[in-house]
Amino acid sequence: MTQQPPDPYADLTGPATPPIEGLDTARLDVLRDLDPGDTTYLDRAIDNFEANSSAAMAALHEHVAADDAAAFRAVVHKIAGSALNLGAQDAGALARETEVVVERDGLAAAAALLPRLEPEMARARELLRRYQATYRA
Repeated sequence: MTQQPPDPYADLTGPATPPIEGLDTARLDVLRDLDPGDTTYLDRAIDNFEANSSAAMAALHEHVAADDAAAFRAVVHKIAGSALNLGAQDAGALARETEVVVERDGLAAAAALLPRLEPEMARARELLRRYQATYRA
């Protein structure tokens, strides 16, 4: 019988948030509880993601128009990391896939993923707002 590794989220100070499909709520609970009773850090991170991911999508289109694969890759790398850090797994995974595609197959192939990435980023923003509603209510 193999022993399970310890749960890294076992020492949360606040209540565990019910699952939200597409969002790692346990990860967000850890961020929420970095300063017990004060969600300022997490709220600022979510607000930054909301603003930056929207602006990043516009920048990705601009980099495609300018045929600038390096700038495109830098932007998609940043939004992938931000999404994953905030538990937006699906958006982060698709952004990572887009980053791999631009490196492996070029800018045109990565640009073809933007119609999937844009709504996934919008969905991530909505899921994060739903998460915030669990502790702001």
